[in-house]
Amino acid sequence: MAIGGYNQLSLTSFNTQLDIKAYQFQSARAALYAYLNVVKIKKLYVPNYICDSIFSALESLNVNVIFYSINDLLLPDNISECTSTNDSKILLVNYFGLLSEQIKILTTIRPESFIVDNSQALFCEHIEGTTSIYSPRKFLGIPDGGLLRTSINIEMPEDCYDASKNCGHLLLRAAGYVQAGYSQFLEAEQALECFIPKKMSVISAYLINCADINRIKEKRQRNYKFLYDKFKSLNQLQLPINGQVPLCYPLKISHDVGSVYKQLIDNGIYLPRYWKSEFSGEVGVYMFQNTLFLPIDERLEEDDVQALSDIIEQRIENEYSR
Repeated sequence: MAIGGYNQLSLTSFNTQLDIKAYQFQSARAALYAYLNVVKIKKLYVPNYICDSIFSALESLNVNVIFYSINDLLLPDNISECTSTNDSKILLVNYFGLLSEQIKILTTIRPESFIVDNSQALFCEHIEGTTSIYSPRKFLGIPDGGLLRTSINIEMPEDCYDASKNCGHLLLRAAGYVQAGYSQFLEAEQALECFIPKKMSVISAYLINCADINRIKEKRQRNYKFLYDKFKSLNQLQLPINGQVPLCYPLKISHDVGSVYKQLIDNGIYLPRYWKSEFSGEVGVYMFQNTLFLPIDERLEEDDVQALSDIIEQRIENEYSR
């Protein structure tokens, strides 16, 4: 214990732990790499709507990627077409943290064949028999972090990820300087492109300890329910919450939303886009072009969500009612 010296950030400890049984890495892609490096599979079935960030890790391991199609509900068109063998696995993506029950059903017959990508579903329970990947920094204000749940024994690396130079964007964002911190956010993300596994940083472990998980869950659920009710008649993607803790509210409409995104940015509203990829099938392309991914995190109070939904509604009406 160190006594005295320079001051520190004043944060309250909630003694928060995410999953004591999970292996803790610097990122979800590092967690995936660590797992695949042990099981030595030759083929991985991957949905044709996914973030490109995993492919460099798969290529380095000489894993053959076989794409399968998903339907409009973001579920596999025909999972039986993915052959189950000792040298293959099937990756299921829990899109936006809203497909937990469907994935549980899909993995019932042969759970050992599945890797569940819960990068967008931090609070989804691990399904016994499967392997699960999580990305807590998508939900929490931490510079790095990736969790792996598996029955396979994984030898953890000795090196710990150094996040000391990649926390500036978190502090600037907390102080209200969003644009000033954006370049540092990109630098922090770029630093995580290296998928060679390291232990999650001590900084992220400490910040997780200080996260008010119950508040985060409650706010996300409340804000999602508000937007779900608000846009129920407009949204082409009906995904009820059913007790889940979503990443965002995906609002899928019948028009290209590119111009609306630009208008929102001009008004200080920053929305992510999932995902522009050369590997996307028809559903993935449509999701990228026609979906607004609205924030629902704990920083948004009821008045904020109301104001956001009114702006979105007005922008859509102005843009497409001509």
